[in-house]
Amino acid sequence: MMAMRGKKAIRIIVSTKVALTEPLLALVNNYVKALRFALFWSKENAENSNEKGVLSSVHEALYKRLREEYNLPSEVAEDCYRDALSVQGLV
Repeated sequence: MMAMRGKKAIRIIVSTKVALTEPLLALVNNYVKALRFALFWSKENAENSNEKGVLSSVHEALYKRLREEYNLPSEVAEDCYRDALSVQGLV
């Protein structure tokens, strides 16, 4: 994370401990599987990043599937396909 002090940027590192629970591990595992799926899907289907409405078409194609098949919460499903698009360089 970067913060600004005047014209100079300072680096801020935040560290926290999180207790590993079964629901958290399940979420992480589901996210990894969903991200892998979204990466393969975007490689095959979202080829033209200059095309208007890429994000909305990807949302339409993937959101419901990520929510239902991978049991992801709403915001996590959106982050998942956006992460896949950013890795592919489409957004």
